[in-house]
Amino acid sequence: MSIILISSDHYETCRAVAQQVAESTGYALLDRKILGEVASASRIPEPKILKSLEPSSSTVGLPAKVRNRALAAIQSAVMVRLLDDKVVCYGLAAHLYVLGVSHVLKIRILCKEEERVSLMATERNVGIEKARKLLKKQEAVQKRWSLDVFGRDETNPSLYDMVINMSQIEPDEAVNAIVETVSYRKFQSMTYSIKCLKDRELSIRVRLALMEKYSDVDVTADGATVVVRTKALRREKRKKTENIRALAGQISGVSYVEVHAGRDIFRQAAESA
Repeated sequence: MSIILISSDHYETCRAVAQQVAESTGYALLDRKILGEVASASRIPEPKILKSLEPSSSTVGLPAKVRNRALAAIQSAVMVRLLDDKVVCYGLAAHLYVLGVSHVLKIRILCKEEERVSLMATERNVGIEKARKLLKKQEAVQKRWSLDVFGRDETNPSLYDMVINMSQIEPDEAVNAIVETVSYRKFQSMTYSIKCLKDRELSIRVRLALMEKYSDVDVTADGATVVVRTKALRREKRKKTENIRALAGQISGVSYVEVHAGRDIFRQAAESA
């Protein structure tokens, strides 16, 4: 059993390939239809949930705390679905946060640049050269978003198991290549890789729960043990640590919580000033 994550520099192409791969493998398709459920569970309006995934507007009208909580809610919902295995996922930025799991096949689709430029020209009703400049700007925004939000450059080919350039490859050939690759033994789930996925799911679920009160937490999990890292002023360190330990300890799957609270030097400097 495997998981396939597909991303692309063009959403419609990504969707088309993902749908065909799901049909060919018989895997479930996980896409943005899940966002309605995410909105209901997180009590964040669906337009804001969707906006958190849109790089062009990630810093316009959406406060960072809301954006980060919306993305955490998406991640939590996605990870739960991925635990079922046999899933093709696209459009949810999973390639930037599902890490260190060997039975996850990560695919990057690169579309024909001239087709993207032509489409941009049509959509914006501009000339080809203007469209080319707009496309370059869009690519820069996308790259900056992935770095700012997840600390990873999604254009870096080393993030993927396979990069497919559609300039010389037809969609059907790309689908066949993905289907053949996912059948390789190295992409089949094993006890350790399943544990890695479960650890990642738990860490994201705990982080989402803590973000209701503490937006600055980082969480890792190893089995039922959870480690939370945060920052605090000296006078609030003990109380914050106790509160985080209590909140995280209530979450299903957690049996032990370790909290590391470093000095919040920025708040300390602000208060001193």
